[in-house]
Amino acid sequence: MPEVAEVVVLYALLTAAGAVAVALARSALRHWWEQRAGRVYELPVERAGTVLRGAGSALAAAVAITLGVCLPPGPGTPSSSPHRPVTAAGPPSSPPRPRPVPSDPADAGLVPPRTLGHPAGGTLQELSDGTRVWLPPQYDYPDSAGVYFPLVVAHIDPADPDLFAGFAAQSLRGVADPFVVVLPAHCDDGPGARPASVPVSVARLYRVLPGRTARALLGADGDAACVVRQQLTDPRGFTTAIGVSGGYEEIDRSGPPPYFSADGRYAGRDMPRPALLLAVPSGEENARRSALALRGRVRGVSAEVRVLDGIAPRRRLFALVAGYATEKLDSPDRP
Repeated sequence: MPEVAEVVVLYALLTAAGAVAVALARSALRHWWEQRAGRVYELPVERAGTVLRGAGSALAAAVAITLGVCLPPGPGTPSSSPHRPVTAAGPPSSPPRPRPVPSDPADAGLVPPRTLGHPAGGTLQELSDGTRVWLPPQYDYPDSAGVYFPLVVAHIDPADPDLFAGFAAQSLRGVADPFVVVLPAHCDDGPGARPASVPVSVARLYRVLPGRTARALLGADGDAACVVRQQLTDPRGFTTAIGVSGGYEEIDRSGPPPYFSADGRYAGRDMPRPALLLAVPSGEENARRSALALRGRVRGVSAEVRVLDGIAPRRRLFALVAGYATEKLDSPDRP
């Protein structure tokens, strides 16, 4: 900070320069009026005096402005340098995990996906292993460049017209997030089956958010019990599982499953709480009874179970499912 004496000198010079500028400006104006008055008597007009006084006034004003810029800010003036919060000393935080950048199929050694159509205004593509991927309409918007989307792994007939239509309608209305929907060839929950996962090729080809908090499972009809069982067995890969029109009579959990960490130690206490949505369209009484019975049976594993029933038509049911997924998953984000 400048010394007090220097500040006083700067203020004095600023005041003097301002006074000189004002005095010269008034003198130039008065001289100009006098010359105009002499024209009535055909006296010669002398413009040099006016010009010199005006130039002097402009120079003094420029000096005053320069001195004003050099003055230090007062106590109430915000600093021009960006504010940096002061934090307590501690271990350096780990840098955020970089998100995978979608690859060009040729560069990644992958077969380019084949576009099958544009249901509900989105884009339906098929990968070489039979997996289908539906991209919401917002995926190709110009202002979505660089935006990564949450995803739903859905075990449902790709020809079902209601899933894509329900998801698209809610997102276009602004009441639900847009989701990338991945449709694997089959759902496997038999003995020795691996935990549910997202195909590696999907993460390499599309802009999808990584991690459990941006992923959900969905199964309809015969595959509803499959995704529910996968979520109850190991909820580490997906935030929630959504069963639609399912029968869950064969699912019975009387206690927490024996989760194990990578080093083989029991890690049940560290596992996330399983979350389920059991959705039943209007008129499916058997599915409703099965969903309510399952909710009572899995309370022992501290599972969060929500039942959504009596909704018609089926497209509206999937629209409400999109709202539930919006509540549970991370929103689209630009890294």
